Amino acid sequence: MNIQKQRTPNTPTTPGTPATRRSARGMLAAASLSALLAPTLLVPSAVADAEPVSPATQERPWDAYNYSPPSRTVKPVAIHNTQGTVTDAAAVLSGKPTRISGAGSYVTLDFGKNVSGLVTLRFAGSDGAQRVGLAFNESSAYVGTVSDASTGGPRSRDGALYAEVNGGTTYTTPAKHLRGGFRYLTIFMDSAGWVDLDQVSLYFTPAPKMADPRAYANYFYSSDELLNKIWYAGAYTIQLNTIDPKTGRIWEAPPVAWDNSGDVGVGDTILVDGAKRDRTVWPGDLGIEIPAAYAAFNDTESARNALTTVYLHQRDTGELPYAGPMLNKYGSDTYHMWTLATTWDYYLYTGDRGWLGGIWEDYKQGVDFISQKVNDRGLLSITGTSDSVRILAKGENLIANVLLWRVLTTGSKLAEVQGDPALARSYADRAAALRTAVDTHLWDEATGAYKFYPTSPIHAQDGNALAVWYGLADRAKARRISAYLTTNWNDVGSTAPENKGNPGVFSGSMEVNAHFAAGGQAADQAGVDIIRRQWGYMLNHPQGTGSTFWESYRAGESCVFCSTYVSLAHAWATGPTPALTFSVLGLNPTGTGGRSFDFVPHPADLTFARGRITTTLGPVEGSWRVDRARGRYDAELTVPRGATGRAGVPTFGKEITVFVDGRLAWNGTKAKAYGAYTDGEYVYLDGLTGGRHEIRSHRHDD
Repeated sequence: MNIQKQRTPNTPTTPGTPATRRSARGMLAAASLSALLAPTLLVPSAVADAEPVSPATQERPWDAYNYSPPSRTVKPVAIHNTQGTVTDAAAVLSGKPTRISGAGSYVTLDFGKNVSGLVTLRFAGSDGAQRVGLAFNESSAYVGTVSDASTGGPRSRDGALYAEVNGGTTYTTPAKHLRGGFRYLTIFMDSAGWVDLDQVSLYFTPAPKMADPRAYANYFYSSDELLNKIWYAGAYTIQLNTIDPKTGRIWEAPPVAWDNSGDVGVGDTILVDGAKRDRTVWPGDLGIEIPAAYAAFNDTESARNALTTVYLHQRDTGELPYAGPMLNKYGSDTYHMWTLATTWDYYLYTGDRGWLGGIWEDYKQGVDFISQKVNDRGLLSITGTSDSVRILAKGENLIANVLLWRVLTTGSKLAEVQGDPALARSYADRAAALRTAVDTHLWDEATGAYKFYPTSPIHAQDGNALAVWYGLADRAKARRISAYLTTNWNDVGSTAPENKGNPGVFSGSMEVNAHFAAGGQAADQAGVDIIRRQWGYMLNHPQGTGSTFWESYRAGESCVFCSTYVSLAHAWATGPTPALTFSVLGLNPTGTGGRSFDFVPHPADLTFARGRITTTLGPVEGSWRVDRARGRYDAELTVPRGATGRAGVPTFGKEITVFVDGRLAWNGTKAKAYGAYTDGEYVYLDGLTGGRHEIRSHRHDD
């Protein structure tokens, strides 16, 4: 297809200013597991209380944790509270009339979880012509007759929508007033009479291309009920952040209410940062969101559309946007590099060479733009200082240098794909030089972590976590960083020293993945511990949504969110979902399109896990069970035809004997099959091809 590429002039522009356009450079283009590994059903109490477990759920126990609705029609499940004169408040839940009488009287309905879409109210009758208001809130802390803030304008709240009721009346939210994220809907009288409300429903708009919102391509299930809930809450958060690109946030903000009819990207489905707001493509969020969307849904189309949108708004200088349309922000070196870094993630999951070829000239120009800021010491010195939760200081910032290293390292692989070995060597050589400079000027041997800036006393959570997760830090440094990061934990999660010690959510998502990347029993345990502590806190907090993860929060203050503008369904908070799939379960694509993959579990203190990823060749299913007392490890792996897997069998610090499909592969000290080898922590097995495989190990002395 031929499309027009929008280029923004190099001179500063205000959001919404039309940019010059020119032509684009190119086209943008299961076998069941054994009874041994089928553990006892664990049902979340909230789900168990709501409905009995069906035989189908017994066969697929992970479905009990799924927060997504079974259809596009969603109804409230409870009455949160009432004020004034409300008769038979709960009647409306079963299709019977609830009477609301007198100005200021209201009933607040609870959908039981965060939802998104268009509301329909049905009134059985009224006392003549009446005016009824609708207000939307994510947190119970802000429930009332005004909606949360979502517009980004000067107003602290969005106000309410109003329905004119005269007898039997049906009201549906106008499309532009689609509400992106709310759990509580308050229906209130704005006139003196009464109305009889007998039905409330929501048309669920997220993930517009999923015929069944609950039909995930992948799943995760383990011996830890809380981790199961967190995986699915992360997936549901991503689902709420997957929208029709024509339903983004309008900018500039409207003078009243809100407007979600903005065109924020290409295609029919796209990844944005928040359900309530901003409903906009932010490249930094994509660093967490693209892996999470793949791990849960195998959704790469939404990722491609988000990345394509960003590339379409690249400036002539090569600078990529800080935020996509309709915000159209620039001036962030870190977010510029997030686009380049996540280009690799998309390609890894898809092997989409047509799309890569279409954006390749833009990618290279983006690398050139940021590479010009590498100084005589070999470090990137940023000048575009906008970032995730603060304005960075100019200079040799840690996370910026880690991101550039990632871009150059993965860019080298992409250059090989594009048939440019000279550029591949250049990128690889520059990555190696940058790594040396980072280790020379930013590593603090006394602390065992990298410094925020070369002369800073701060050791940033985000940059250190990313250095480990992305692999810049060698193994010894990675494990020291993992240990250092745990010293910043408090009762409610990890903290970010670079952000005044506030709980790190975006950076915390990086940290979760970093602990598993560091490896070793201590780091693996730290990974599951911080997921339980921080994401368990968010999931179970009484002022949260009970279903989605937050943009930010405060600790040790009188308020948790301290603003209705804070998003409680935010993409960058979903780091545990890919971490649990790629690391705890251990299924992780390593070759483009999933043609090769690892099955290397990080069990920590879990006793079993099972799940699936979906590759371009088909689904890969894996499961494992650990019996530490007996020194046993039992796993099963189903590989699609054409794919090749590498399995890692944990040794737990012992000499082990390993069998694959009944055949001795490792005798405790030597390889017998599958090219087996060990690093002391795992025995690795190469060449697991299409079909079902059983992997068993026990202590060598048993």
